[in-house]
Formats: sequence, structure tokens, C-alpha cells
Amino acid sequence: MPLYCSMLKQFTLQMGLAEQSTLEHYQGLVEFVEIWNRFLQGSLPVEVANKMDHREQELYPLYDDIDKHFTRLSAALKG
Repeated sequence: MPLYCSMLKQFTLQMGLAEQSTLEHYQGLVEFVEIWNRFLQGSLPVEVANKMDHREQELYPLYDDIDKHFTRLSAALKG
């Protein structure tokens, strides 16, 4: 979880530099981190967490978007 918290912090701090398509994934990242934080702190019961079926796969579109922009920007810097 520390990596996800760090990712959310950086996203929040650098939001003004993010691509519009990346910004569309912000809420999903916030929800992912918040649900896991609540579960790990014990304020979200295991039964509720299991019913939510909260998985990292929900962040795959964000990862794909970041990768797409990284690849585009890297190519632009090389070319």
C-alpha cells in the first residue's frame, strides 16, 4: 500500500501536469487507495471488503494510459 499512497500523493501534487485522459482515472485511484486504507485500518469489515471485490485490475486502464503517454513522450525526446 505505501506505493499506492505515494502514487496518489504524486498524482494529486502534480495534477496540473497530467494529461486529460490520465485525469479521468484519478477518482478510481482515490477510491482504490481509500478502500484499502480503510480495510487495513480495520474500519472496513472483511465481509464488506469481500463483497466489494476490490482488485488492482480496476487500475489497469490507468496503467495503460500512463504507459501510452510515457512511450509517446520518450519517442518525442529521442526524435
